[in-house]
Amino acid sequence: MKWSFAYLVFALSPLLAAEPLREGDIVFSGSPAGQGRAIMNATDSPHSHCGVVFVENGKEMVLEAVQPVGVVALAEFKARAKPGTFMACRLKAPLSPENLRLARSWAEAQIGKDYDPRFLWGDDRLYCSELVWKIYHHAGVELCEPRRFQDYRLDDPAVQKIINERFGGAANLPKDEKVVAPSDLAASPLLEKIPSP
Repeated sequence: MKWSFAYLVFALSPLLAAEPLREGDIVFSGSPAGQGRAIMNATDSPHSHCGVVFVENGKEMVLEAVQPVGVVALAEFKARAKPGTFMACRLKAPLSPENLRLARSWAEAQIGKDYDPRFLWGDDRLYCSELVWKIYHHAGVELCEPRRFQDYRLDDPAVQKIINERFGGAANLPKDEKVVAPSDLAASPLLEKIPSP
């Protein structure tokens, strides 16, 4: 079979345009495993998880809030994602070296902290999108306006199950609690999607 040049350029363009990720890039993924389905349903988004890229000894790594907050190779982060849900974004206006240093210093201090399964807004425990938001906050950037629990789809059965397990019922859910979801970060006007392999 003969392939036209135009077809080959079209088919390979995503690969040709791909570039290595940089320190500070935000990566997103989605998986229905665990609480993932509830997060995706509550936010009407394909993304249930996120983290921040940094480079260590020339290798792309991701700082993420799981149990506990820790570091994983980018390849492993991507391998956990449901096909088609991995996405990388970059700040449109680069951070200054000083702000990048402040963000990285704060981020490194969070390693080893417990994951927050109740998604509460405190620094003693952290969930994934809260960690990413606060890293940038410490660099002087507010990626998005935090929302409240009541702003999401709480009536979804998968969401109700999580609420019952972790709060003992909807009546105990702090509906005015400040919260930020992966989907909120992904929609930030300060970020641009970047092609990645």
